[in-house]
Amino acid sequence: MREQPGIVAMMWRRLRPGRNPLARGSDRCEAAFAIGAVLAALLAIPFAATVGSDVYAGQMLKAAEQTVDRYETTARLLADAPPVRIRLDGVPIEETAYVHAHWTVPGGPIREGVVAVDSGAVAGNEVRIWLDSAGSVVDPPVTPTDATSTGIGVGTGIWLAFVTVLAGLYLGARAMLARARSAAWAREWQRVAKDWTAA
Repeated sequence: MREQPGIVAMMWRRLRPGRNPLARGSDRCEAAFAIGAVLAALLAIPFAATVGSDVYAGQMLKAAEQTVDRYETTARLLADAPPVRIRLDGVPIEETAYVHAHWTVPGGPIREGVVAVDSGAVAGNEVRIWLDSAGSVVDPPVTPTDATSTGIGVGTGIWLAFVTVLAGLYLGARAMLARARSAAWAREWQRVAKDWTAA
């Protein structure tokens, strides 16, 4: 009993009709589209990596600037945060709330404003906050981990978007070729039917 060809061999034969006398022009055209799409996807990898690397470098520069301009201090809450909500399975939901607090700017007056805290925090609790050079509450500076994940995410996202476009173009071309093959089959059957009728 003859073994069925593996999926890799089937894909290879589909992508490379070669000198198969049964291969139609549309089959060779479809194979060319598929090979072109794969090559384009591979060639896009260095481009996506370059963009991701540039984003990473920009984020690292931003981190360096923010580290110089921002500093961490302690704020004391002036109000209670909303209580922690519990899911039906008894697991608490981690949520961020915004409540009033006050803090002291080094060498300056006591400031008051809204800070982000975890739900369930009560008045009088101390939380760590980040301030800029003007003493206003700001987000923590970008970390090397943040820069790395952003760079990888942007590079990967660009490559996946490009691959998605290539896949859409290939599938569209394949659908057009399939319609052309169906039309050719219909014309051939009509010709054969006329020959049979004439015979």
